[in-house]
Amino acid sequence: MTVGCGQNGFLTGALIGLVCLNVERRQVLAGLALGAMVIKPHLAIAAGVYMLPARRWAALATATMFVLASSLICTLVFGWQIWTVWLRAIRESAIFLEHGLYPMFRMISAYAAVGSAVVPPTFAFWAQAIVACFALIAVVLAVRQGAARKISSTFALGITAMVSVMISPYAYDYDLPMMGIGLALLLPDLAQLASARERSVIYGLILLAGAYGMLQSARMAAQFGNEADLADMDGKFAPAIGGFALMSLLVLLARLLRRGTQPAPALPQVAQAAE
Repeated sequence: MTVGCGQNGFLTGALIGLVCLNVERRQVLAGLALGAMVIKPHLAIAAGVYMLPARRWAALATATMFVLASSLICTLVFGWQIWTVWLRAIRESAIFLEHGLYPMFRMISAYAAVGSAVVPPTFAFWAQAIVACFALIAVVLAVRQGAARKISSTFALGITAMVSVMISPYAYDYDLPMMGIGLALLLPDLAQLASARERSVIYGLILLAGAYGMLQSARMAAQFGNEADLADMDGKFAPAIGGFALMSLLVLLARLLRRGTQPAPALPQVAQAAE
């Protein structure tokens, strides 16, 4: 899907992957990758929050300097008016999002999921805010549990990568490659923390979030031709199921984090032979 629509999900996924691979040993490189996420900063919030409880100050400082330097260079090259245009674009995006002028069925955010259920935009934004807060709390808890060696640091990074697409109301299915990065980081510990059924549900939810928009696009293209997205905007209702899938996934991840803090059951003692 990412290749088909020409989006940069592989780039953002690779940058988050570089952050996760290098944050513990090569913080400067991790900081450069995190700073490069300035191209889509709403997808880097979780990784930025991770740096605080993990105390990766060098990575955070490098990312900050990268953002400031790149912003200064762009300002010198293109002029101060780029910031006015940027703010105007943010306002326009918020208006379009509030009025449903995007193909909501391609979105994977809680806002799109709740908003497609024909609820007021204010309620949908509050739902997104609640989900984002829980996702960031999960990151902080995962880091603290990793520091206490209740779970591995790799598992904490996996949680961070997976919830990165759950923070912003403006998130699409083509942003999901970083979900694959997170799943790869979780896998070494997933067999111990999750049952076979839970693992199957996790895989299924990720597939649903990634494939639903593509299947809807194919259906609408066959039904309405090349104006499929416009047809959806004109009232041909297609719910944003991907957002519900990711909200369910967040609940499962929270359960795994809680399970990781519980002490392991004591091993049964070998019965002594009767005299």
